[in-house]
Amino acid sequence: MEGETEGLVAGLARLLQTVRLELEVAEGDAGGGVLVWEKRRHPVAELCLDGIDAEAREAELMAVAAAFEAAVKYPGRVVAGETLRQGAAALLPKVERKRFVRAYDAVVRGRGGDLEDEGLYWRDLGADLVAAYVQDEGWKFNYVPRGRVRGWDASPDTVHSIGRSNLYHKAALDHRASEITMADGYDAARSVLCDDVFYDRIGADGIEVAVPGRDVLMIGPGLDAAAVRQAYEASKYPISPRILRFFGGSLTG
Repeated sequence: MEGETEGLVAGLARLLQTVRLELEVAEGDAGGGVLVWEKRRHPVAELCLDGIDAEAREAELMAVAAAFEAAVKYPGRVVAGETLRQGAAALLPKVERKRFVRAYDAVVRGRGGDLEDEGLYWRDLGADLVAAYVQDEGWKFNYVPRGRVRGWDASPDTVHSIGRSNLYHKAALDHRASEITMADGYDAARSVLCDDVFYDRIGADGIEVAVPGRDVLMIGPGLDAAAVRQAYEASKYPISPRILRFFGGSLTG
């Protein structure tokens, strides 16, 4: 078990190095560490490497690395007096593994932040996946924290609906497509648009989908497990190696 943990820590460190983040692991049993970026030190409350899904090991490690990078480089901020209309104009959803939330919040906790204000705002999609939200204005990119949404005084359904609407209008999708690969960082997130785009394929028990990586969405029926796994292994940002089922806004599988 100790060797497995060391392997996970080494794998995480290698991923972080690709985005110019250095990982210093805390000594003892605390389980945390420090992220170093441009000579600034960012404590992390925990490395979030316990209970890794062995079948999705690469995606689990990527979720932690990506969340650490996001919390250090693109942290959310609370804007006093901001209205829903102002704040949600550039709101977009991003599909991540649930571990992403935990890792993002570990950085917030490490710097002594209040999770109710600075913690990541997210929505559970099922199948160990979540929708996180970003404000993407092209030249500026930030994750949305809980405190900012609280200031909008909007329900979770309203926030998700606005994000879906913005994503729907971001690019036209071919309703006949079996694979979406626009490579703009939001292809996996387009799984939340199945009711809007691929409604004619949704049966009584929903529709088969796969999100093997951030930049690919596969839509059934008749998805091939081997093809999904191959796409997952080829992805630079893997998410899930499984065939899922979208129904009623949620994912199972």
